[in-house]
Amino acid sequence: MRFLHTSDWHLGRTVRGRSRESEHEAALRQVLDYAREQAADCVIVAGDVYDTSAPPPEAERLLYDFLGELHGAGIPAVLIAGNHDHPRRFEAIAPLLRSVNVHAIGDPKPAGQGGDFAVRSRDGRETAVVAALPWVTERRAVEFAQLQAGPSAAILRYADQVAAALRDLSDAFRPDTVNVLVAHALVDDAIVGAGGGERALHMAMGIYGVQRGQLPASAQYVAFGHVHKAQELVKSPAAWYSGSLLQLDFGEAEQGKYVNLVDVHPRQPAKVTQLPVTAGRRLIDVGSPLRGVALADLPAVRERVGDAWLRVYVDLDMPVANLPAVVREQLPNAVHVERVRPGQPEEEAAPVQVSTPEEMFAAFYRSDLGHGREASAATLALFRRLLQEAEEDANEA
Repeated sequence: MRFLHTSDWHLGRTVRGRSRESEHEAALRQVLDYAREQAADCVIVAGDVYDTSAPPPEAERLLYDFLGELHGAGIPAVLIAGNHDHPRRFEAIAPLLRSVNVHAIGDPKPAGQGGDFAVRSRDGRETAVVAALPWVTERRAVEFAQLQAGPSAAILRYADQVAAALRDLSDAFRPDTVNVLVAHALVDDAIVGAGGGERALHMAMGIYGVQRGQLPASAQYVAFGHVHKAQELVKSPAAWYSGSLLQLDFGEAEQGKYVNLVDVHPRQPAKVTQLPVTAGRRLIDVGSPLRGVALADLPAVRERVGDAWLRVYVDLDMPVANLPAVVREQLPNAVHVERVRPGQPEEEAAPVQVSTPEEMFAAFYRSDLGHGREASAATLALFRRLLQEAEEDANEA
């Protein structure tokens, strides 16, 4: 059987207030073209369909147009809620979507009670069992007793609960079926773009997730959503983040975007091919917080950046009135403009990368993968306590 795995569309997303609707529409058209050209038996969307829990009508139109086109092509779909989606929105529309052969899951469900679906191949010769786990909130998985016991106990409890849910769902798998697991979750050691570079995210940083060794061995392919960088997580069972459909922030500026084409048959390992998604506009840094560009060089910059969204750092000895407007006369797609003083010592310049574990955690917490806001003093205090416990455990080992 052949699956197309995609995730993290974030429909309704803007870049500094500028609409990306046309980019999303073009990218979804490319996914549809792949589904048709590659004769996919099913399209999997592994969460974060929308950018917010209350998406604008334009974002909903994009989704329903896409699903309608899939139905017209005779291709079923599986759709799960991510941390940016409202689970009840998915549950409310699920009965209607079933009429167009779309299986939508907003809330986690056990195997045999709505958590798994049978999908037939185009030729009717093979059947897949697709088991799906939407985003599991911390408050749903962690009991009050674990919260009282401290952050490390809560994080381990969360990992164990998510792993137990994945094992329960895998009970639906059979030796004579194609067995596919779909989940929206953080997998320990996943790579993300952050602060101008890439870093691995660890549960020891105070992040709720699941460990790689806890993935059910009976799954032949695990389709993850949540992390925006496309990456292979585990070879057996084959587990992947397909990554986001577009470059969504400047931390993703160097990332290619893909959908995964997955060929898999009963009792055989999955074969995964990354298909590039090129419809979105790039996000590019012009200059850096340590070294900006001169205003006189902006016309040359315009020639090489095309229609990319830009974050521009400008070298200026003295302030310039309405600097963003001055820059946008040459670079109309500059969505962020910042002054850099020439010769500014590195120790006084804005750091390119976070350096301490607490700074890394704070950066993650305020990102789209976290909570989208600044961590409170209490949260940072809990993180410091967890980090200290982890360091003490490591010293005792």
